[in-house]
Amino acid sequence: LRATRIAFQGDDSTLYNSRRFARDSFDQNRGIKAGSIEAEKAVEHAQGVAQILRENVVQGATDKEESDTYKLRIHDQTERGDNESVKQFKGTTKSFAEVKRCSLI
Repeated sequence: LRATRIAFQGDDSTLYNSRRFARDSFDQNRGIKAGSIEAEKAVEHAQGVAQILRENVVQGATDKEESDTYKLRIHDQTERGDNESVKQFKGTTKSFAEVKRCSLI
């Protein structure tokens, strides 16, 4: 839940909806036995989502003076890489459809 606050600060609607979604997801896994492989996977998934929210989600808002310009809210935990690190993984990433399909399993 902390990661949602970092990622969506200033956007009350998105913050509320993301926190509700996280709580609903935790509630669905409430019956998982502690220490089980299933519990470990659920915790690992939650930690991965939190890391992505903290490091890779950046909000943009339209500039009040220029409607076709956006200002990004980059915070201290936003990952800043260079193009060389992106090129290193070229061809190894999954398509959005593959990622979405994997996350629903």
